Amino acid sequence: MAAKIIRSVALVLVLGVSSHRTLALADEYPGWAFPWRQSTPTTNKPDDSKELSVPGSDIHFTEAQLHNMSAPPDWYPQEHSAAPAIVVRSEKTWACGYCHLPNGSGRPENAKLAGLPVDYILSQVAAFKSHDRHTDSSNWRATQYMIQAISNVAQEDIVSAAQYYSTQPVISFVRVIETKTVPRNSEGFGVMTPLPGKPVPIGTRIVEMPDDVERFERRDPKVTYSAYVPIGSIERGRQLATKGGANRPAPCAGCHGAGLTGDANLPGPPIAGRFPTYLFRQLYAFQSGARSGDATLPMQAIVAHLSQADMIALASYAASLKP
Repeated sequence: MAAKIIRSVALVLVLGVSSHRTLALADEYPGWAFPWRQSTPTTNKPDDSKELSVPGSDIHFTEAQLHNMSAPPDWYPQEHSAAPAIVVRSEKTWACGYCHLPNGSGRPENAKLAGLPVDYILSQVAAFKSHDRHTDSSNWRATQYMIQAISNVAQEDIVSAAQYYSTQPVISFVRVIETKTVPRNSEGFGVMTPLPGKPVPIGTRIVEMPDDVERFERRDPKVTYSAYVPIGSIERGRQLATKGGANRPAPCAGCHGAGLTGDANLPGPPIAGRFPTYLFRQLYAFQSGARSGDATLPMQAIVAHLSQADMIALASYAASLKP
């Protein structure tokens, strides 16, 4: 059913892709959406002696354990159903739970998998494998890691992970805050992190930061985030998402469901309450061609008409909604 909808929508929209993409991409490259601090070379091994904790958990992990991509920390195992091995431990590759977290909450640099339909998760893994989803000039590390991680994973493990994550509850931990200025900040690993000093103008961007950097670095799935966006972004996004207009040929609910919470009879995934910088990067990837293939034609046609300010507004609006 979803495939038929995609094909029919694509036939209507695809003619508008090529004529508008060059104009839209004339905007300045959105480096702010791809923050990834370069690691400082060091010979020091992660500390395996001091036990660390996070609020609300009686489990402890060492720094070395926090860096183990094949056996990621699970601070709250009692709060999610039993996870398949590929999510929490893997001998051949990184466990899914390292980046996407054991409960699927994800982080701003990657996808929140909790509550996504099984078929959608499987289709996206297939797109990474076929390189229909790939990095653009940003060489975004999260995409590189995803392509690398799934290269040796058996299909039955991918299916079990998709089935598991699809059943996990979707919880939003991000506040979308409209503002003219933001805390001074610098690039972190997938997010911006606050610095001392006077606030700076926000400009045309989203500045998404963990409210507690230490908990973020310890991969705590309950850490909260503040996403600062330009004044008026949420309402502008609501107008674009619900009423369309010169830069939006169709309301988003037509594919993503009422309240953008998804619908089993529609092709689009639920996007309400997900990280706004992640959502922006997906819109930009459709526009730049970093997300390609037949299934992406409807979205490519839609985003071809969008400016970056439009994409910021849409991402802000969707992120502000309850999942």
